[in-house]
Amino acid sequence: MDKIGKITAVGHIALDYIFNVDKFPELNTSMQIPTAKKYYGGAACNVAAEIANLGVKSEILSCVGTDFKASGYGEYLEKLGVSTKNVYVSEEEETPKAWIFTDPQNNQITYFLWGAAKHYPEIEVPEFDSEIVHLATGDPNYNLKCAQKASSKGIFVSFDPGQDLTLYSKENMENIIENVDFLFMNNHEFQRTLDLLNISEKELISRVKVLIVTYGKQGSIIYSEDEAIKVPAILTQAKDPTGAGDSYRAGFLTAYLKGHDLKNCGLAGSCVASFVVEQVGCQTNLPSWEMVIERLNENNLL
Repeated sequence: MDKIGKITAVGHIALDYIFNVDKFPELNTSMQIPTAKKYYGGAACNVAAEIANLGVKSEILSCVGTDFKASGYGEYLEKLGVSTKNVYVSEEEETPKAWIFTDPQNNQITYFLWGAAKHYPEIEVPEFDSEIVHLATGDPNYNLKCAQKASSKGIFVSFDPGQDLTLYSKENMENIIENVDFLFMNNHEFQRTLDLLNISEKELISRVKVLIVTYGKQGSIIYSEDEAIKVPAILTQAKDPTGAGDSYRAGFLTAYLKGHDLKNCGLAGSCVASFVVEQVGCQTNLPSWEMVIERLNENNLL
């Protein structure tokens, strides 16, 4: 029987502008880009939105700016069923924004405007009432406070430093890892974390209950103390890799909350990601749980 509960995602709500380019420009040159289009994004909110679409209660803890209401993002989240009761609204700053450029090899360069996210130090950590607290890109010190509070209350903590990994000091990373159950990262972030902490792969695995490393088209590996589970990617006609990692985390955590084992959690993550990359934008093609199960069956993975 499926478990029920709620997942809180902590971190950025952002407005994304996504561009596919033939190549990245050289310094001191210019390049034409296609027409700019706004998408709803932010790693934490991507996770919260997909979890809600998969039929699990979710909420987002974040900072937004004066343009949030006019953007339509809040109304969209409300209709989706994502609670925004713990979203801080700045009267002086813009909502965070990301300009994301992707080349034909799926390499990406992102420029990110923090805007209202600078207010994280002013926000009190709430009394979490969720079964899982997922920490995504955001303020490292605030994420640490959330991890410590949730962990002290016996709440399951998931952590994905993402592209904000460079903002973490060695001390912050060590402290936050001590308070998390699941640690998510892609293969590039995995190596950077090993370098930051100056430890071996085996030692990092020993510090968390479960480490999940994604490898793009090569799938993912779920490391626990006594095993390494290889999970295949579900290949599809991909238009945009942006948001693949966030959607994997959403599928994984939803499946875990529903009571599935680690292998099936990874398969659910891979499947959700396969839908999201089929369209441009992190939240453009969110699947339902029924769609995930159907695709997994079609690929003989259940």
